[in-house]
Amino acid sequence: MKYKSIIGLALLYSLAWPGFAYAQNYDLTNPEDQKRLGISFMNNFNEAKPITAIPTDELSEENAYKIADYYVEEQLKTRGTIAGYKIGTFARGEYDNGPVEGLSGPVTAVMFSNGIHKSGTHISIDCCNMSFVEADFGAVVKSDAINSAKSDLEILAALSGFIPFIEMPDIIQPVEGSTNVSGIATNYDFRNAFIGDLIATEPTTEWIDRLNNFSFTMINETGELLAEGKIENAYEPLYRVRNMRDRLLLRGRSLKAGDILSLGNMGAIRPLKENLYFDASVRPVFRGNIATVSYIGLDPVGPATVSVVIDRSGN
Repeated sequence: MKYKSIIGLALLYSLAWPGFAYAQNYDLTNPEDQKRLGISFMNNFNEAKPITAIPTDELSEENAYKIADYYVEEQLKTRGTIAGYKIGTFARGEYDNGPVEGLSGPVTAVMFSNGIHKSGTHISIDCCNMSFVEADFGAVVKSDAINSAKSDLEILAALSGFIPFIEMPDIIQPVEGSTNVSGIATNYDFRNAFIGDLIATEPTTEWIDRLNNFSFTMINETGELLAEGKIENAYEPLYRVRNMRDRLLLRGRSLKAGDILSLGNMGAIRPLKENLYFDASVRPVFRGNIATVSYIGLDPVGPATVSVVIDRSGN
């Protein structure tokens, strides 16, 4: 997801963190200020309220991750444990020639255990500030050997398999005045995710071919086709696992058995409500009650699926 650019930090503090409004000196490299921002962002997120703009001209990728670490530290007091990680702003070769819009590589974020739900779980349409249904794909770590795995076959051997995965992030960044760097500071919007049954894999070239060549669809409860696509070496799940692993290691975070990895959007996003974040002609609002993502040509048993039920009773 692409965010835009920004304004002053005094306004951010005055609205996002009452009590700091009149501070004359602030420093985004200062751990105390980073922690205060992390906590204030967490409070806004927990109340599903947007924050004010973060001054991206003053915020580096490194310091955004430090704010995110404080954010995660506070969230872990109420949101369970670290269930795994997600990756975003990803495309093969995107960062080969250096940083892109302030990012040195794909963004990584933490997923909390109380945000991971079984397929078919109900979620209120009023759960969030600006959430959307996103067709993703997930992997499950089998052993910490993945942290040193070199070849694709070694990475595959360190995974239990892959899972159908719908993420429903929640944007609390403002419509104007945000970037991918500022998105890091709010843990890249993770709120809810829905997972299907594990597709157990083996470290073979046949499985690598399957992972690089399946297709997907997103439908609603009436069977209306909302999106479809083919992976065909464009998404490359193992390449994404490798890059996520490497990016996390740079943050001092290593993978362990049981970690769930969200490998990013396959090409389908449907917002839950009318909004100013997305172009409705490209990403129209999801108006159904059940969203189902199917993965075809991956599991030898047949198509694998994952669903989420949108509860509109509050509307």
